[in-house]
Amino acid sequence: MVLGGATLFPRGYMPLFIFEPRYRAMLEYALERDRMFCVGHARPGIDVEQAIDPVFPITTMGMVRACVTHPDGTSHLMLSGVERVEIIGWEQISPFRVATVIPRPCLVTDRDTAVSAALDLVDLSTRLCGKGQPISEQLRSHLHCVKDPCMIADVVAQSFVSDPTERQRLLEMDDVVDRLGTLVDHLSALLAGGGK
Repeated sequence: MVLGGATLFPRGYMPLFIFEPRYRAMLEYALERDRMFCVGHARPGIDVEQAIDPVFPITTMGMVRACVTHPDGTSHLMLSGVERVEIIGWEQISPFRVATVIPRPCLVTDRDTAVSAALDLVDLSTRLCGKGQPISEQLRSHLHCVKDPCMIADVVAQSFVSDPTERQRLLEMDDVVDRLGTLVDHLSALLAGGGK
């Protein structure tokens, strides 16, 4: 599914309203198979209908966790991010796109640095928790129990980064140490009263 400014992270959630005929067909196709599809972040400044590669190649495979189809054929669904993938080709363009993808696993080049940065990130996110803040007490408690630096980076990016360009840039970072460092800077700026 090609959407402007849409980036889903592994372990993140994205509510979607499906109304276009091609995406209704895509949803039906996905539900009949493995319940999975990707939401591709459309490249800016191009005609997504005419371009051969209309989306950034790094995206997240999502699973349809819940879906309600209405009498008019539209659907509301919740897509849950499963795994980072890279689009390496197109099997089908019409009526909807079907991509060939390969896994794009998270790299941890320095485990100690990643764990330390992840703990810093959890601390910063805790300070941004509460009424009127981006995360709930429940998510804060969950983050304190998570030990995987990649998972912490994904959950925090999904919850705290709203700028579409920055979200895509974070998703494309292979090394979790780089991603965590960028997120620490981002949350520090939020706490200081700046940033998006």
